Amino acid sequence: MEKIYLDNAASTPMDGRVLEAMLPYFEKYGNASSVHAFGKPLKVALEDSRDNIANFLGVKPKEIFFTSGGTESNNTAIKGLCLKNLNGKKKHIISSTIEHPAVIDTLKYVEEKFGYKVTYLKPNSDGMILPETVFNEIKKNTLLISLMHSNNETGTLNDIGIIAKLKGSAYMHSDTVQSIGKIELNFRQLGIDFASISGHKFYGPKGIGVLYINENVKIDKYIHGGGQERDLRGGTENIPAIVGLSKAFELLRENMDNDISHYKTLRNYLTKKLQDVFGANVIFNSDEENSLYNIVNISFNTDKLLLAEDMLLIQLDLKGIAVSGGSACSSGSLKPSRVLLEIGKNEKIAMASLRISFGRNNKISEIDYLINVLKELIKEK
Repeated sequence: MEKIYLDNAASTPMDGRVLEAMLPYFEKYGNASSVHAFGKPLKVALEDSRDNIANFLGVKPKEIFFTSGGTESNNTAIKGLCLKNLNGKKKHIISSTIEHPAVIDTLKYVEEKFGYKVTYLKPNSDGMILPETVFNEIKKNTLLISLMHSNNETGTLNDIGIIAKLKGSAYMHSDTVQSIGKIELNFRQLGIDFASISGHKFYGPKGIGVLYINENVKIDKYIHGGGQERDLRGGTENIPAIVGLSKAFELLRENMDNDISHYKTLRNYLTKKLQDVFGANVIFNSDEENSLYNIVNISFNTDKLLLAEDMLLIQLDLKGIAVSGGSACSSGSLKPSRVLLEIGKNEKIAMASLRISFGRNNKISEIDYLINVLKELIKEK
């Protein structure tokens, strides 16, 4: 049976060239903080990686901090800024109802523990947080605006650059985890103060990420215990993973234009095939004009089509196809996607949804196979 991976928004396969770059550093057992001959080469690799990543993102090397991934980066930016300003007058934060849990749960924590007040903005029907809705909520005591660059379920893009220009004296954090490698990004030009990145979303290793912090912004450290990462994050640096992350960025520099063109071709092909087969009974939850090319989120009209929406992912998996649903398994029961409910979809539509996300290795023939399997599993009533 053919095995097809169409869940690249969850995690991408690590590029073989990334692994090749990492392998020598598993044998280099020195510590990058040591001054002797065993540590110095690792320190060089660490700072060379920082330089390479900073160059890709259009920022300074000293503004790049290595973390364990997007979740830690989000936590560090939000908690670190809130702790730094704990005794200040600015205790208001603006975010949205469709952020990743790594942001929403962190914001709930600073609300409960530190007394911050968070305004959660709702998206429009296309899944966007409109700049004017942000501007209308900015107050004199607004400390932070935290909005994702692109949504992890629908791929819909927010105009972070415009929002950053409207933010006044507030700081701007953006979760860019899904966007890296799928759209051109320059953090300096965007005008943001913080950005979160995760390596395994663009063919790098798991367990490594980046937090960009503008050099003029000061936060409290989140992990104590050492002076690493310019005394912001204690702990011995994971040099093999950092080298692998740097290699993944290097490969993006070489391949990103081709990658984006490839994603667009696959999305257009998939969209047409779905419309040909299911017509008006397939609902596109991703805004075609304003979303990443590699994510297509769809729902099926269960009033006209017969499908076991709570079993569709399992049925596809049994056919060798890996995709994500608009619902997630929680406490043993399937729940409708929070994101789709927030953009106005009803519970039935939200339950009968799929997120199909492409990678650079996917092929047209795999989409044909997916369509044929969906035709087998979904029938008209």
